[in-house]
Amino acid sequence: MKQKDNYKRNLNLIMIETILTSIGAGFSVPIISIFWNSIGMNQTDIGFTQMMFTVVVVLLDIPMGYLADRFNRKLLNIIGDIGVALTFIFYAFSKNMYMAILAECLLGLCTSMTNGVDQAFIKYNADKIDASGKLFKKLNSKIYTYRYIAMFAVMLIGGFIAKYSLRLTVGISFLPYFIGGIVAFFIKDNAKKIKTKHNNILKDMYFNVKEILKNKKVRNYFLAYVIGSEITHPQIWIFTPLMIMVGVPIEIISLGWIFTQIFQIIGAKVAEKLVEIKTSVKFIAIIAISILWMSVLIVNTNIFTIWVFLLNGLVRGLFAGSLVTPLQENTKEEHQTSVISIASTGAKILYIPLVYIINYLGNIKLQLALVGMVAIFLPISLYTYSRLRNGENIGNVPTK
Repeated sequence: MKQKDNYKRNLNLIMIETILTSIGAGFSVPIISIFWNSIGMNQTDIGFTQMMFTVVVVLLDIPMGYLADRFNRKLLNIIGDIGVALTFIFYAFSKNMYMAILAECLLGLCTSMTNGVDQAFIKYNADKIDASGKLFKKLNSKIYTYRYIAMFAVMLIGGFIAKYSLRLTVGISFLPYFIGGIVAFFIKDNAKKIKTKHNNILKDMYFNVKEILKNKKVRNYFLAYVIGSEITHPQIWIFTPLMIMVGVPIEIISLGWIFTQIFQIIGAKVAEKLVEIKTSVKFIAIIAISILWMSVLIVNTNIFTIWVFLLNGLVRGLFAGSLVTPLQENTKEEHQTSVISIASTGAKILYIPLVYIINYLGNIKLQLALVGMVAIFLPISLYTYSRLRNGENIGNVPTK
């Protein structure tokens, strides 16, 4: 009983740290495009800057996930959290695109250290409390609801601060990451570590990735994760410009992002109710809603139709609570950080060209960015759906 209480305490700390380190950037989300514009960046520059962040994450995410699973998840988590906190202070003093790029690269480095660690901690401790896996499913959905509610509060605060200082709005992101780093000191990591098969660390990492992806169900869920993640992602950078284009007052723009956050909360709550629904059904619902709202804005963008963009928030909430769980459920305990790193890397590899192309199209005409999204995602989404449907009867890989 005492041991189970220790797992519960550990799980509570993990939940707190996870929420804190997932909301920090929310302070500046509503105004970051305006901040970038204020230091001389246009829409194409924004796309390039985000692409550089993504390149760093792609290069480091899998190696850092491997190092965490093999050596010390806790240490990388702490360094990553504190590193992100300090980087946001530097970011607040950026005066041009080059400083913004350096800040984004540092964020990529530190984010790679922490990515997947929290998810690995949640699964291990939840399964120790409830071996049936039901607690993990429940928490994996609920955590996103908690995160989105906290993000909602943070965005409200950020919108208020932005009236007085854009730089302070960016810099205050330091606070939740720093506190999260302190909380991370008290989290215990008792999960299995990777057993090395080769003395050459690069070769061992390669075989580790190969072992994770040899299971067909994992590959299918990996593909669904990548598509579900990125169908909601690149177009967020055109939301503020679209609102400005149709005449939304500058003081109302933050509310647009806040409403998007509310819809993410709704999406996450819906995802909690759909835990037992087949992944293929949830995936195709995510795709259908995404294509629908983008098509509306392609046909007619005005001060009324612009608010269908809020459905992007709904889809993000549905995705976050639905597509990571089956990926973890079909992966062994010692590979939990690595599988999230692999999935994240896959999403980022798609995002690298995508964010540049979509913002390049948006620089020509904002609606063209959405045309590009539909043209790219519709065929690959249908292919992914067919793979999920065909693979749903394949047996699970034990996670213990």
